[in-house]
Amino acid sequence: MIDQFEDLMGIVIETGYAPLDKKLNSHICYKGGGGQTTTSESGVPKEFRPYVERGLAEAEQLRGEGKFAYVSGLTPEQREAQAKQLELGRTTLPGIAEESAAARGEMGRASRGEGIYGAEAYTDVARQMEPQLQQIAQMTRGAGQTQAALGGGLGSARQQSLVERGVLDKTLEATAQEVAAQREGRMGAAKGVISTGSDVGAQYGTGAAAIERVGKALQEQEQREGDKDYQSIQRFFGLLGSPAVGQETKSTTSGGGK
Repeated sequence: MIDQFEDLMGIVIETGYAPLDKKLNSHICYKGGGGQTTTSESGVPKEFRPYVERGLAEAEQLRGEGKFAYVSGLTPEQREAQAKQLELGRTTLPGIAEESAAARGEMGRASRGEGIYGAEAYTDVARQMEPQLQQIAQMTRGAGQTQAALGGGLGSARQQSLVERGVLDKTLEATAQEVAAQREGRMGAAKGVISTGSDVGAQYGTGAAAIERVGKALQEQEQREGDKDYQSIQRFFGLLGSPAVGQETKSTTSGGGK
């Protein structure tokens, strides 16, 4: 029993016979037979640890007050800009688009020679101008008859034909002028609508964007002010990792074997 206990305690048994000794002492762990383990620990030096504890306490207080999750609300300027953009999208731009579409339709009719831009326009305009044309014809006919009377040819077939030709020329001229005026007016209006529509939309959008930029700047400043306590905690713990503070390192080495 004693020999077995001594074997368990790591006592070397020597019989004088080397092969037997080796077999009997195979359970013994000799020096150098085990590995070594090295552990390193590093952290803030001891003299700074009270500051770390106070910083953590302050950080926990700020977290409890919700200052780690502070989000600045929209400024009045941002709300105003959004209202303008909403109006722009709901009312102004659709109205501009509708007018621009009508203007482009007018330009399309001009390119295809339809309506006022076609040959039938003279007949339509003459019908619209009938009262004015009758007045023009009457005045022209009267002037022609007066001139014929002064020339001594009043009542002749030739003179009457000349008078009626003059009436026809005057009425056609008036009709052509009115057709040209309507064409020019409609085309000018169409071009103006398209050009102005783009300008109005751009200007309206630019105004809203300018207000939005001001509101965004104010919101960012408010966010910075709301985050100032949180930022100060971050800067404080950032200083603890600076070279000036340094690190405290402790190493532990352990090994086995006999």
